[in-house]
Amino acid sequence: MSEIYQKFITQRVVRRTQVLDYMAGDVEKTNAALRWLVKSGKAQRIKTGLFYLKQPMEWHENELTVSPWLIASKAEKGSVIAYHSALKLLGYAYSEVNELQMVVGLDYNRVPNSFSYQSILYKYFRSDLSFGLTEHVTSDTKIKILDKERLVLEGLMQPDKFYGLAEFLRSIENIKWLDLDHLLEMKAKYPLPTVSMRLGWLLQKYLKEWYVEDFHLNQLIANRPEDRVFLVNRIRKGNVLDKTWNLMVPNNILHLDE
Repeated sequence: MSEIYQKFITQRVVRRTQVLDYMAGDVEKTNAALRWLVKSGKAQRIKTGLFYLKQPMEWHENELTVSPWLIASKAEKGSVIAYHSALKLLGYAYSEVNELQMVVGLDYNRVPNSFSYQSILYKYFRSDLSFGLTEHVTSDTKIKILDKERLVLEGLMQPDKFYGLAEFLRSIENIKWLDLDHLLEMKAKYPLPTVSMRLGWLLQKYLKEWYVEDFHLNQLIANRPEDRVFLVNRIRKGNVLDKTWNLMVPNNILHLDE
């Protein structure tokens, strides 16, 4: 049984499916090995099919607090920290929430079930993971996350996943630099003209902070539609027209800085 511990201790959080593969599909041996690890105090169960392997100095402790980032990075194969949670991991998030958002790829037929552990709700979404990814080191582990340029685009398109546009805008105030070439290249993955108008409005807001040049804005304004675009689709009243971007901006967003 200690063979399983030695095999997986370096990754610290292990899925039952990984142990099953290592055991060549032997269900009885897999279940016995995991039961032994928990009973011996060398592991603790996070949820069905997911276990934390304790370091030797932790064996005597009954219930350890496990890094939520470590759990999130290992709970599902290929999952990526996303949306507001990615901003938090990067140190940008304005508010604290007890939810951790992860994205799995389009190869998943269904979105994994949410689960709670140690006061954190782990929530999954499904999206294209062929672009806009980076790595961040935390809890001595490399964790895949959406990069900040993709987070900007996602926030403009899906503000609810950032707990509202006001929360999103307050969070990205802390971003001191963006790779604008990378950002504009990635915009091709979001081809709707509405994205260009929202992004143009945002870049104009951060001209100095993000070193935005006229040619960056010109790439976006060339896609300006004739019809007015709403910055927040569900807010149809109490907006002010930004004529440059033909964008209807909610009053409360305009006065965030006051």
